Amino acid sequence: MKKKITQKSEPNYPENFWPQLITLLSAGAFIFWVMTSPNADTVLHTYLIGPIQSKLGSS
Repeated sequence: MKKKITQKSEPNYPENFWPQLITLLSAGAFIFWVMTSPNADTVLHTYLIGPIQSKLGSS
């Protein structure tokens, strides 16, 4: 009968490493896009800020 090998937690490699890494990379890509895109302000107002303002204004 084989014994189950339990993996010990590595202190230099936290449990939530990949979600944190993906979040930081996504935030960095978003900031890079906003800083380099010539029409980022209109896109953000159209798809992000506009719908939020309309939902808050209609309440």
